[in-house]
Amino acid sequence: MIEPLDEFYRRMTYRLNQLRQERSELEEILAFYDKVLAAQQQTQRETAIPEIDLSEERLRLKVEEGFPLLGRGDFRVDRDSSRELFQRICHLSMAENPVLAAAGKTLLEVMDTKKLDFVKLTTAVLENDTKAIEAVANDLGVAIPVVQALTKLSLQPFLLASVQAVAQRAAIDDWHYGYCPVCGGSPAMAALVGEEGKKEALCSFCGHFWQLPRLMCPFCGTDRQEDLRYFHGEGDDLYRVYVCEQCRGYLKVMDTREVGDVGTLAVEDVASGHLDLLAEEEGYERKAPRLWGI
Repeated sequence: MIEPLDEFYRRMTYRLNQLRQERSELEEILAFYDKVLAAQQQTQRETAIPEIDLSEERLRLKVEEGFPLLGRGDFRVDRDSSRELFQRICHLSMAENPVLAAAGKTLLEVMDTKKLDFVKLTTAVLENDTKAIEAVANDLGVAIPVVQALTKLSLQPFLLASVQAVAQRAAIDDWHYGYCPVCGGSPAMAALVGEEGKKEALCSFCGHFWQLPRLMCPFCGTDRQEDLRYFHGEGDDLYRVYVCEQCRGYLKVMDTREVGDVGTLAVEDVASGHLDLLAEEEGYERKAPRLWGI
């Protein structure tokens, strides 16, 4: 992502509120994310773009050799600010459904008693250390996906700042791999853009956007066209589900050539959740989490 971050949040909030009017059945989760976005944006405005100690030559070589620009340990996170954002998001969760409310209450209580090692938890989420995340969640009696999602939401402004620090320093426009050029994450969702129908993907980890090869599975890399197809829900061709018969993975894709905005894919991912259910019923597997986690 290389656009100004305030504009990114503006577009996300605008689309989110559009969907709140159009999809009343999603009001609860969309209203929660509206509040989270506002909290993230406030933190983002207070977050400086970090200096990433990688030379231009090193960045160039990484791109040429197909290596992501940053390892998980290279992302710069202000632990105090992320802790404050985490607490704000937990407070917001307490006004939501019983699962989120109970989780938010418990997490705030253990932070006050120092039972929760927040640095250890954020490190586990950054490094995708599932065993460490499970250990924290089980110890606190909070659902694993909720612990991971709330933590990830508190880290997102700092991940975006690190993306800004390197994305404009490297020639990644011609990146033709199924994984993110910044961090190596898998696509959470993609969009068809422009007359040629280029496929722009949203990274499930750092939030960067990049162009996917159109005729290739981003998860296993197969380009056998007989193994690749797509379908969409009845009466709704805005969203498509691209599936791969080799790895049984799927990726939701929004067609923005008539309507929509690639920059709001994190919101569209939530709005098209019914297609996740449809794909899973057909025996396909979502290979990457939502950018927002829940």
